[in-house]
Amino acid sequence: MNELEVAIKATIRASEIIAESYGNFKQLDFKSDIDVVTEVDFKCEKAITEILRKETPDYGIIAEEGTSFPGEKVWIVDPLDGTINFAHSFPLFGPSIGLCRGDEVLVGVVADPIRQELFYATKGNGAFVNDLYNKGEPKQIHVSNVKKMKQSIVATGLPYNREGEYYQRMGRNLIALEKEIQSVRKLGMAALTMAYIGAGRLEGYIVSGAKSWDMAGGIAILEEAGGKITDYEGEPYSLKTSEWLASNAHLHQNFVDIYKN
Repeated sequence: MNELEVAIKATIRASEIIAESYGNFKQLDFKSDIDVVTEVDFKCEKAITEILRKETPDYGIIAEEGTSFPGEKVWIVDPLDGTINFAHSFPLFGPSIGLCRGDEVLVGVVADPIRQELFYATKGNGAFVNDLYNKGEPKQIHVSNVKKMKQSIVATGLPYNREGEYYQRMGRNLIALEKEIQSVRKLGMAALTMAYIGAGRLEGYIVSGAKSWDMAGGIAILEEAGGKITDYEGEPYSLKTSEWLASNAHLHQNFVDIYKN
């Protein structure tokens, strides 16, 4: 049993479901006044977990829409990273799967069904991008070599709870960040954003309120591509971290200096 192949198989199946439903999903429900979920999220989670349970019955699963099984190794699943984008037909979204042992991410697979890209990594073996069905020649990816803040593009994500001083402080940090860099992007999808840093398309990602399923698949890809990820203080992350700072490594301390408390 090859863990990477299992994750790729499940990711491809979810990508097919997402692509088939793009622009014509039938049900939209609100988890909060902002956060949304569609029937496609649940359909993808069911398809992914069925494959994972069949191929790795002794492994645990934690998935965004509620699937949960215990295990020493745990699959962490976001069946549709970027649901708000998907609901608006804004073409940046896709499934994300990470395999973890404690806080160590061993495998990461993230797909972009619209651009037909598949990103993946296993610990110690580098990060790669290929066509969605992984039939072509995989291309190893690396973070950018940008070392000047004014040449960097950084993605951010703010918490859904927009009340109080915490959100205001995040906004002030965002303004301080944009003064120092080339430009800010708010893309609305965590795992793909980190894969994009791994591929040298962005230099950083700073997000508050992201959960383990938002991040796990992208963490392996980012780290194996030469990137770095910590909390806002520059300390090692855990999968319970809520404030995440990812970068091409060259600019990491610059971002920490802006966002640390």
